[in-house]
Amino acid sequence: MENLGISAPDQKIPVDADLAVLVDTNSLDQLGRASGTLLKMEYGLIVVDHHHPHPDTVKIASQMIVDESAAAAAEVVYRLFEASKEEPERVEATALMAALFVETKHFLLARDSTFEVAAKLVKAGADPRRLSGMLSSPMNRSERVARLRAAERSSVTMLGNWIVVTSQLGSYQSSAARAFLTLGAHVAFVAGEVKEKVRVNMRATEEFYEKTGAHLARDVAIPLGKLLGGVGGGHPTAAGLTAAGTVDDALVACVNRLRESIGPLQT
Repeated sequence: MENLGISAPDQKIPVDADLAVLVDTNSLDQLGRASGTLLKMEYGLIVVDHHHPHPDTVKIASQMIVDESAAAAAEVVYRLFEASKEEPERVEATALMAALFVETKHFLLARDSTFEVAAKLVKAGADPRRLSGMLSSPMNRSERVARLRAAERSSVTMLGNWIVVTSQLGSYQSSAARAFLTLGAHVAFVAGEVKEKVRVNMRATEEFYEKTGAHLARDVAIPLGKLLGGVGGGHPTAAGLTAAGTVDDALVACVNRLRESIGPLQT
């Protein structure tokens, strides 16, 4: 945002606001205390997303604009530009391209539609070469240490030929979960305590999802959120869960739920 000259808005929701648009956010629980204010909007809540819809969000939304086939929410936002026959300005195009970069890991997780949108954003003024430098940053010492500690505390469970790793970490859970896939795991669950709740970051390889059909958000995070007094959501290969209870219990529940989801496909 600093590179694009965009100032961060005030976190307070204007008292005269009567419509809320929730972008790339699967559940109101992710917004903390602000969620109560959003529920009071006169014209309700519009959701623009690419996550698997959370049942609780579907119930309260006045309109759902969701495309699960999109690799990034920025794709859905760009389609709204197209539908309204509006052309994004250079700064808007650059911001959307940055979102594509980040969410698809520099197009590693991109789909056909992602490249189509990216090409149109370039025509609108986005410069991918400039963005690559703006978004790249070296891993800091704390994150490196956290990844190593997660590896030291890890446990391995075999579901047939699938390797599932669990670990506990106070911070950088998402980074550690991604690192486990690089080390050889098919699925990783990394959990830690966050504000008196347990937060679990989940990652799976594309191969695991394609061959088992197990969707981390739909089959693990969302149902466990309801079961454990919390909330879950995300994507087929990247999801998150916030729950009550202990870290150990949450990790056991995740592995058990995954085992149930893949059933006989544990080979």
